[in-house]
Amino acid sequence: MHKRSFYVSPDNTDGKSVLLKGKEAHHLASVVRSKPGDVIFAVDGCGTCYSVELTEINTKSVKGRVLKVLRGFGEPVTEVTLAAGIVKGSRFDWIVEKATELGVKRIIPFISENSVVSGSNNKLTRWRRIAMSAMKQSLRSAVPEVTEVVPLTRVLTGRTGSVRIIAVNSPVSVDFNQLRARQTSARQKVIVVVGPEGGFTQQEVDEAVDQSFIPVTLGQRRLRTETAAVTVLSIIFNMFGEMR
Repeated sequence: MHKRSFYVSPDNTDGKSVLLKGKEAHHLASVVRSKPGDVIFAVDGCGTCYSVELTEINTKSVKGRVLKVLRGFGEPVTEVTLAAGIVKGSRFDWIVEKATELGVKRIIPFISENSVVSGSNNKLTRWRRIAMSAMKQSLRSAVPEVTEVVPLTRVLTGRTGSVRIIAVNSPVSVDFNQLRARQTSARQKVIVVVGPEGGFTQQEVDEAVDQSFIPVTLGQRRLRTETAAVTVLSIIFNMFGEMR
């Protein structure tokens, strides 16, 4: 039977037993209709997964006995940060969900010169909730950090990433085959910058290059921010290696 993954707070496990509360307990008791003896995955969002045999079940709390502890379960070797320009409507929700499923460690929403929506953190709680749900759905054990919305300049001048990539078509852009030839190790920290809908200005591209970002082309077609994000992340994880 397909094992399900549920969130357990690190404060509610000692490595030998787990206690699931709130929505997780209600889902197990009333939706899944679990019974004592059922086995689930409980993930703490920090990189640890517990294989758990359920022992006590009610709608307010569920207790279980840890059968096995799995460190780094479902997590890629490469640490990838995605910085993406915020987009209209619910499309950034989709970016958060798919980036989490693909394995990113951090998501940075940003605004820039050509952003078509203003920066706002009023969706931050929702984005973090989506990341949590996607972590469980995709059988990861670590929930990616979703930061506050920041200016692009702060992304470019930050210290994140030993490999720094900006997805943009420019005269100095390389393709991924050229980038692949430069890489020798899967254990990298990568930051990828994608978007925004209105594209980057030349000044922003120049600043990125000055900050050691490699301009990489995704081809001649103009891709939406969310399409570009999923495309580049898929290539990156394939290039640097997937699981531990």
